[in-house]
Amino acid sequence: MADRLIQHLKDKEKEHSALSLLVNQWGFDEKLIPKALQTIGSIFPHYSRHDESHSKQILINIERLLGEDIKLLTATDTWLLLEAAYWHDIGMVVPQSDIEEAFATQEFKHYLNSIRNEPNNPLHTFAKSFDTKKMTTCFSGSNTPLEAVESFRNLMAEWFRRQHPARAEKIVQTPWDSAGISSPRTELIPARLFKLLGRVCQMHGAPFEEILGPKGLPFREAGLAQEDCHPRFIACLLRMGDLLDLDDNRFCPVMQRIAGENRPQLTKAHEDKHAGIRHLRIDRERIEISAECSSIDGYLETFNWFNWLKQEIQYQMVNWQDIVPSRDLGLLPTLGALEVRLSGKLQILNEGQKPQFGLDTKKAIELLQGNNLYSSKYSCIRELLQNAVDATLLKIWLLNEKQLSPADYESPYTPKMQELLNSANVKATLTELGTGSNPDKSRWCLTISDEGTGISLDDLGYMLQIGGSHRNTERQNRINTMPEWMKPSGTFGIGLQSIFLLCDEIIVTTKSIFTNQVLKVTLYSPTGPKQGLVSLELMDNDFTHPFGTEIKAEFELDKFARSWVLSSRENRKVSSQFFASMDPVLHETFPLEAATIADKFLEFYENSLIQTIPQLVTKDGKHHIDIEPNINTESRRLISIGKHQLTLKYAPNDWFNYLSVFFRGQSFEYKKVIPYVDIEMNLMSGKASSWLTANRERLINDAETEFRDVLLEALKDQVQYDLSNIEQCELLEGKNRHSYSLFLEAMAIGYGADWIDLAKKLSEEWLNLNCPEHSKHQTYNDAFGCNELFVAKRASDGQVPANCDIAFGSDIRDLSMHIMFSYWLKTIKGTIQIIDAGKNMPTKQTNTSRYRKMVYYQLKREYQPYYNEDSLSNSLASCIRGRRNRRYTLHCEKNSAWSKLFLKEGKEVRAYDLFDFVHPESDILLLPYLFKGNLGDIVNSIECTDVQLEALCMWVQPNLKSDLPIAEIKNIYKQLINYIDNTVMENSPHKVEWRRSRELID
Repeated sequence: MADRLIQHLKDKEKEHSALSLLVNQWGFDEKLIPKALQTIGSIFPHYSRHDESHSKQILINIERLLGEDIKLLTATDTWLLLEAAYWHDIGMVVPQSDIEEAFATQEFKHYLNSIRNEPNNPLHTFAKSFDTKKMTTCFSGSNTPLEAVESFRNLMAEWFRRQHPARAEKIVQTPWDSAGISSPRTELIPARLFKLLGRVCQMHGAPFEEILGPKGLPFREAGLAQEDCHPRFIACLLRMGDLLDLDDNRFCPVMQRIAGENRPQLTKAHEDKHAGIRHLRIDRERIEISAECSSIDGYLETFNWFNWLKQEIQYQMVNWQDIVPSRDLGLLPTLGALEVRLSGKLQILNEGQKPQFGLDTKKAIELLQGNNLYSSKYSCIRELLQNAVDATLLKIWLLNEKQLSPADYESPYTPKMQELLNSANVKATLTELGTGSNPDKSRWCLTISDEGTGISLDDLGYMLQIGGSHRNTERQNRINTMPEWMKPSGTFGIGLQSIFLLCDEIIVTTKSIFTNQVLKVTLYSPTGPKQGLVSLELMDNDFTHPFGTEIKAEFELDKFARSWVLSSRENRKVSSQFFASMDPVLHETFPLEAATIADKFLEFYENSLIQTIPQLVTKDGKHHIDIEPNINTESRRLISIGKHQLTLKYAPNDWFNYLSVFFRGQSFEYKKVIPYVDIEMNLMSGKASSWLTANRERLINDAETEFRDVLLEALKDQVQYDLSNIEQCELLEGKNRHSYSLFLEAMAIGYGADWIDLAKKLSEEWLNLNCPEHSKHQTYNDAFGCNELFVAKRASDGQVPANCDIAFGSDIRDLSMHIMFSYWLKTIKGTIQIIDAGKNMPTKQTNTSRYRKMVYYQLKREYQPYYNEDSLSNSLASCIRGRRNRRYTLHCEKNSAWSKLFLKEGKEVRAYDLFDFVHPESDILLLPYLFKGNLGDIVNSIECTDVQLEALCMWVQPNLKSDLPIAEIKNIYKQLINYIDNTVMENSPHKVEWRRSRELID
């Protein structure tokens, strides 16, 4: 108990009648405040004690620091000390109304977003789905109700911990209204003193500089009667007393049980910190502490706490004359040894540092700048232009947010947004300066400028940390208010490093709309001679200087290109134009590298929301860069698929396709294909790091499935929209409908579900398409008029089997054969048999083995089996030569002799279909053979040992349609093996090859 301070207050009461008011006020608060502090455990059960015991210990620590000098305190100072010790953590008392109010604040949303941006934060998963307006998913980040309660409690505890010093100031001034505490507030004690008390409480969590700052605490203030009080001194004593409450009884065992074993790791580190205290000295002369921790986290937390204590004492000692009321109070105690060690066998490599893997900064930057990250040294052009566009979009939003309605910014293609976006631009210029360091080189200057938000000093600090801009919370908070499609594509910093692939120095001139400061920044390559030096100049604030940023970089390029690769299909490219006009003898220069950079300008322009104005200026003059006007945006739609937003253009065709994908306007590699349709998709949501590799050139592996699903859903959405507005859709005019119908049929086969219904809307239009070349029929309609058709796929050399009615291409992407077969089975009600080439082989063909293994199809309007023995032997033989170990499945008719081996419907098997065409009404069985791949010295073989057969039967049994014992399954499989080995393959041209691969002895 702080008996000495309390007694001192009572003694001072006798000096003046007005001072009794302070004693009476303290008498009330001494009883009332502890009751309120008891409720802190409802949200903070995992915290150390912040109840009356903590307040008392602070006062005891202060008594130790002051010693006999307590008698020098005025009554008002003493009262402030007592009250502040009890009130300073009152901000951790949280009424329900305060929680509800927090949910509605923008600051709380920023807090949630900051956690969502920290993958290693323990609350990251919970915060990602936490939304009080969506109760169905609000707690989906937790696996159990108890985990949800704990996560919610920890989320709110951290929020109110950060707020509690400021909340304490508010509650001290209005205790009843803010927290239901009936501490009397009358005119007998000036409200000024309670405001001062609130400020003292608030300062216990503030940086030390604020105490002495312009908005800090006064050195001296009038108290009651003739006394003065000294708020700075009181605040500093409170901070010291609080920091020194370190003893090993700080945590309550009961509250630890309530918080449970899943207490946060930080809590356990603090528990270890306090439990580890071995020596504690606090008196007028000296402060000494030693601790022995049992965990590395506890050690680090103790080390950091001791450093905090050292800094606090240092700050106070340096400024002591501006803090202490009288020299009679002397100095702070001397800071003795503060020691922390690990118990047991645990060791630390470097004092106060966590033993962990780290990065060599120089090597990391070399990786970021190297070609092992970027496929081209010109990738920096895209990165710099994207940063310029991002800054421009943010400025447009900040300047117009209040004037825009949600309908205005729901899409970049609304009239209002188009007006705003078209009013801005980014300029990109490449200028030839002259001859370089040797006659074969030319010196060039790249300039990229925008009129965006500019870069402030704070922004620059984050920007210089590679990938650190996501920690710029002030900027991120502004970004979070933007529509999703408008947000920046990623963080600034990584992309900036790529410019050093071209040069060793860049100059950035910028004016920030937030600070109005004009900065000139020279940045040197971290791997160059100046090792990442940054030179910063604060320029005169000329009001005519526009807001925004200009980046300049000078570098050398080949005067006459030594080698090049150009595509004949890209005539619009600047490099193609240079090549077309180049005379290898008469021309002194052929600056193809410069033209390639200009091509990067052009590529960026084509899908950017902000217009790019590109220029290429050689010593011969300005060169025209052919810019086509942006596509008419009136008919463009922003498609929303769940949380994702994107635009999509598509054009069905009756041949193959291309798929161009973009992230916020910038292309990346995606090799998947969708049949019979050209697609251009621009994903305009999420962060680049969630989708793309660091160089933004391809998808990360974890995003492949999600991206494919989004693409397919968006395509379906756009198709549904167009089919509902056929009269306005050019894709559905005239003969275009035939290709569109083929595309829908292919999607129905490939993806089923809704695509089947969509295909019906253009019923059989694809039948009017021409059959593949070398077919005997002109259109599919003509072919389906026959009672019998012979169908095959052309050989890889393009030859067509004789007597073939329709010959399809060999490309596996061509689904037209499957579409035709589906129609023959479902609409014509015909049958299809897979047959051997036999007499249908080409008459002039030397390499007949290739054709013996080809598969052919007989289409009839009468019953026929799915396949014959000849086609079965051909397909089995074609499986022998491969590089992987594979198993195969065989699709059979329902009345097959092997029906007892049929697997359950929908059972997924890591095996390949033996035949390219699978009858939709067939059942499936797993063949007993393991086809061994040819890898290195391993020769192709076909295995089916007794051990393998036993294992196969064990796997098959629970997956069969029929309930059979292992012995019966094995017996049927042996019959199947005998049938294939001694009947199917024995009577085929592949007998020798099969028996050799099976190692069957004649």
